[in-house]
Amino acid sequence: MASKTFEKATLRLKFSLGLNEKGQVMEKTKTYQNVSEQASIENLATVGAALAGLYDLQWIGSGVTTQEIIQN
Repeated sequence: MASKTFEKATLRLKFSLGLNEKGQVMEKTKTYQNVSEQASIENLATVGAALAGLYDLQWIGSGVTTQEIIQN
């Protein structure tokens, strides 16, 4: 039977840089690695908002990317 094992997680903050000449939204992403597997969604949301407040950019939102290893 296959199983999966947590390898790492990354917190991603997305910011708007405004519009380009074609009217499309330009975005910038800041990433923070070594996020704990046990981090709750509430804690991640709080940390994301706090970190976003340190930037002079318009914060769009946060996300978490998780990488897991699948083994047979």
